[in-house]
Amino acid sequence: MPEHLSWQEAATFTCAGLTAWSALTGAEIPQPGQWVLTIGSGGVALFALQFAKMLGCRVAAVTSRAEKTDRLRALGADIVIAATETPEWGMKLREATGGIDLVVETGGPTTFAQSLIASSLYGRIVVLTVQDAKGNSIEIPGAIYQRSLATIGRVFVGNRSGLEAMLAAVGKHQLKPILDKIFPFAEAREAYRHFMQGDVFGKVVIDGA
Repeated sequence: MPEHLSWQEAATFTCAGLTAWSALTGAEIPQPGQWVLTIGSGGVALFALQFAKMLGCRVAAVTSRAEKTDRLRALGADIVIAATETPEWGMKLREATGGIDLVVETGGPTTFAQSLIASSLYGRIVVLTVQDAKGNSIEIPGAIYQRSLATIGRVFVGNRSGLEAMLAAVGKHQLKPILDKIFPFAEAREAYRHFMQGDVFGKVVIDGA
């Protein structure tokens, strides 16, 4: 556990943090200056944004809520697009960046097609969510994918060596996680209700102390 973290902060790294770390470093680590795309403002997306900036990458972020754009820029996002204002954001990102090198695809069926459009010719898309809450699955649009040589991969959390490497980097760079809200254990039900309503920015923590 890095010494600069509280117990509540450290607890956020073992699942969401490691998933984001594995998405960025599991197959091929993006190089400084390359473009990484993150989607949303949940724990994995924000960790991916922070880790990508730590690696020297440029970051494009897509959010469903325009009021979160300034907060994403404050974390280091170079480009932020509100999907409510620009539903067809894939081509806009491709034109602005020359093509995304690595997409951390946390949106699932609702965002996958746009992520594919945004990707560079030889880009990589790391998929975390393959179904939405209604059971709809990701579909690969043939008309789009036949114009692309992007690699589509899957990630699910990670392993102990990845956790140790991530925590070493976190300690070296004094990185702090983004906490949406901390609830006392007596309010655990309220914590889950707050999380499930979906309008969070970072991690929701239940303090068992």
